[in-house]
Amino acid sequence: MHVRLIRAAMTSTYRAFVDKLSVISRFNRFHSLGYSNHDSLIKRLTDVDQISHVALAAFVDQFPGLMIAEARYIIDERFHAEWAVAVADDWQRQGIGRRLSSILLRYAQSHHVVRAWGLVQRENRSMRSMARRLGFTQRYYPRDSRLLLVERVL
Repeated sequence: MHVRLIRAAMTSTYRAFVDKLSVISRFNRFHSLGYSNHDSLIKRLTDVDQISHVALAAFVDQFPGLMIAEARYIIDERFHAEWAVAVADDWQRQGIGRRLSSILLRYAQSHHVVRAWGLVQRENRSMRSMARRLGFTQRYYPRDSRLLLVERVL
């Protein structure tokens, strides 16, 4: 696996990654079934500044150009970062999301982020398990009973 920063020039690569996610994986990542090639969403997720919005993509050497995972965070004014990760269905449960997230969280810590947090579907056992292994605590999200708030002090 090699990791690259997501850049605006990767729009088609990122779109192909998202389009290949199963409905369940897409729902777990975006918390919505409404994704259908939304150009504005793809632009927002690829045209990032890599300062307050840092996004990484994972690729494998055997398949050049095939994006297999993404992890990102967006910092707020308190240096808290919303964290998100997605792994292509064929590559899930191999530790890729955890490794990519570990790289991202170490980077966040080195750039003065003090807390990382994310929202996880309660039924998404894989993500909940990964978050736990990464040191995130979990609690119910008060605004939506279908979600858990995961958080970790960096």
